This record gives sequence, structure tokens and C-alpha cells, in this order.
Amino acid sequence: MNPQPALAGRKGTKFGRQGMPARGFSRVKLVAAYVSAMPAVGGPPVTFWQLAADASLLKRKAELMASFRNPLRVWAPLALGSAAALALIALDAGKPGGVATAEAQPRSDGKAAPKIVGRVRAGRDVFRFETFGNEGFWTDAARMPKGMMDAKVTPLQALQAGLLVDIEAVPQAMRDAMAAELKTDLSPQNAPMLNDPMTTVKLMEANAVVGIVPKDSNGDGKIDIASGDKIGVSCALCHTITDKSVHAIPGAGSIGRRIDGPAALQLNMGKLLAMAANSRAVYPNLQLTLGGKTIGRAPTGLTPNSTEAEVDAYLSNPQFYPVGTFDETQDGNGNSVINTPLFRQDLAAPYGSAGEFAKLVDISNGSYTTNLDPTTLVTPEGRAFLKIKAGAAGEQLANDYAKVLAATGVTGFPFVQAKLVGNAGDPASPVGRRVDEQKLADMKAYLEALAAPKGGKVDAAASARGRKGHCHIKELYCFFLEPCPEPHATIPAA
Repeated sequence: MNPQPALAGRKGTKFGRQGMPARGFSRVKLVAAYVSAMPAVGGPPVTFWQLAADASLLKRKAELMASFRNPLRVWAPLALGSAAALALIALDAGKPGGVATAEAQPRSDGKAAPKIVGRVRAGRDVFRFETFGNEGFWTDAARMPKGMMDAKVTPLQALQAGLLVDIEAVPQAMRDAMAAELKTDLSPQNAPMLNDPMTTVKLMEANAVVGIVPKDSNGDGKIDIASGDKIGVSCALCHTITDKSVHAIPGAGSIGRRIDGPAALQLNMGKLLAMAANSRAVYPNLQLTLGGKTIGRAPTGLTPNSTEAEVDAYLSNPQFYPVGTFDETQDGNGNSVINTPLFRQDLAAPYGSAGEFAKLVDISNGSYTTNLDPTTLVTPEGRAFLKIKAGAAGEQLANDYAKVLAATGVTGFPFVQAKLVGNAGDPASPVGRRVDEQKLADMKAYLEALAAPKGGKVDAAASARGRKGHCHIKELYCFFLEPCPEPHATIPAA
């Protein structure tokens, strides 16, 4: 899942607007630096977009408006942003147990559906632990647990791949032993537990590996992967870090307390996918050859006849699949994009690589119904989606993927637990499915309430110049809307 944080509205674009004109860019940076240096009200907002959400600045805005020759025309976009932000503040969504609302999908009778109230605390559990049944894909189709056990992946190797361990979920006895071994040279002789593949399994069964979620699939009241329980994936895999309070490998994984929201830039998703016993199951998200052509970082594309070893070689090559990225589009292009933060999502729309999702609940639904279970693409609705998006190439992709699933013995798909709603191709239901609306609303409330981390250091000189009024409102207006206004004004010194 890759919605954007403030000041990064879309993946692959700067400040959320594709094709941003170069004019006035240096002045925009000055204001961004100035605003980033401002103290936040009631929390840690530090970015330019949060200017509109800072209630203490409303008086200042009124003063500025009085200095403009055409204040309404210039300030209206930000003023509207303030009203929306204050409405969100009124919902008290940022407090534990707070609420926020999400629009339900239209009813079949055409009448407006009631809004669903999202619950922040419940949303935290959705974000961290909800799979909506994708454990079927990751265990029975991709066969991730089997692959990791066959490869005898140790905890230290899992950390090298960028996985994270939530120390608060580790059983106390294991935690004590881990603390002792981390003080050694980590050799097999001095750190046997951290070099034991079974410890990796025990950590997963304890729900201590961030984003890797165990499920009591056989219903016996306990988690035992060897006895048939399954492993799914949650949104936290790509959008959570730890505080590194126990241990950290530079540029790789860590052990500590969870911090939800920041991007998992240390995660080597390609290497993790290559650990699966059937990595060919993620075929639509690989760089493929379609219509005799391929697009991506690799010189050649994969085909339905590519072997497991060939797929793993592609996934394991950081030049083709860079660390900290995830290929979140089922288009056959090798275009994995950087993982993105998910804090303060009330300031982040539009969502998605191309900004195609206007609503956070919609991109969340899309992630659960496509990214985390791509087998939906070979359903009638998924095939319709691919044809809408790519015509003949989309049809070839679906047919080739069906061949791969058949060749690798994958049955019983799709695995995601979602309601069939139709409207394939619509952002609200790309493959004609919607997962639980209440849980989508809950996660929305949580992601909107997640505080931004402490802001980075800003250029003091640039901040001072912005404060003195060296940034023109005209350039700011041109940045967001066109055509540009005739007059322009300079921000007076504070």
C-alpha cells in the first residue's frame, strides 16, 4: 500500500503535482523551509501542507489577505484547506479512541449510503494485523513460510533482508536470551538462537515480525505453522519502522518498539519475495515481456516459462528491484517504487502512483484486493480491469498469469475475503471487490491520526529569507492552480 504523506502527494512526483512548472520553484522552497520551521499546534506537523491545518495561523492569514490586491482569488485554495483541516480537528481524530468518518459506497438502490465512523484504536489493529484472508495467497500460492523454512532463514538473515522485530511481542524468555546474544559477536557459537532458523519461525508465530501476520487457520486455538497455520501480510510491512532500541543493522532491519507510519526504506522486498518457494505467484508485479516488449530496469523481461530461479534472480538483484521499494502495480512493468510514509494521511490526497485514488479507503481496498492477492486478476472482474487499463497487453497478462498459476499448482483463488460489488476498473473497486468497509474506515481514522515524526533540520538562511517575505504569492498560486493571477503580493515580514 503506497498513499503519500504531506509534501509527497504522489510517488515519483515532487510535491504531488506531475509536470510542475519550474517557475518560482526556489521561492516555493523558501516558504516550505519557513513553514517547516514553525512550531506545530497540538502535535508535530512540520510540512508546507500543514500550514492550512494550523489553527493558530488563521489570524495571520487574515492579516495577509488584507495586504493582497485580490485576496480571495489568491488565498481561497488555502483558506478552503483550513476549513477542511479544522473540521477534521473537530472530529478529535488524533486522540486515542477518537473517530473519523469515511464515505460508504453507494447503495444499489442509488440512495446515499450513511457515513461510517472510523475508530482509531481499531484502525491500529487493522493496519498492523489485518490480512483479509491474504494468508491464503502468501502461504498456499507464494508459499512464503515453506520457502523460508526450506532456505533455513535465520533471524539475523531476516534482519539483513530488512525485516523488523517488535520487541514487545517477543516472549520474555526469548527476549532475555536475545539480549544476551546481542552482546556477543553474533557468531553461531556465541549466538545460537539468533542463528537458528527455528527462532525465525517462533518469532513469526509470536506475531513479532512486523507486517508478517500469523493466523490460526486450522482453528485449534494456537499458532503452529508446521501444523498448517498460515502467514499473511499486513500494511505494516512497508509502512512501519522500529525505534532500534534493541538492535539495528545499518541499512537493514532492526529490533525495537514499533513506530507506525514512517516508510520501511530498509526493507528488501525483492529479496523477501525471492524467499518464497513459489515467487512466480507474484507474476503480475514482475518485469514481464508483453507484446514482444519489456519496460523496466532489467534488460529482458520474464515470461510464463521463466523458471523459479530466473524470477528469484530478478527479485534479488537490487539494480532491478532496489531496496526500500515495492512494485505495487500489476502492469508487468519493472517499476518498483519507493515505500512511502503513511502518517497524517488527512493531508496526503490524492493517493497512488498516478494519483488515481481520491479516497484513502479506496487505495487501501485496492492494496488488499490486488497487491496482497494478485490472483484476483484472473477472475472475470480482474480480467475486465486489465483490459480496461491495457487492452490486448492486459489480456495477455491475465492469460499468462493463469498459465503460471496452473503450472505451479495454485488453486482455490482468489483468497482475499471481499464482497463482490462489480464496477471493475473503478478506483473504488478496481477488480470488482471491496473488503470490510468498517475496517477500511477504522484504518483511515488511524492513519489520519498518526503524528508526523519530528521534522528534519531546515536551512536557517532559507527560512529567514522566507520569513522576510522573499517568496511571492504569485508563484505559490501558480504552483497549485492555473491560470496565474495578474497581480502578485509579497508576504510581509512577521
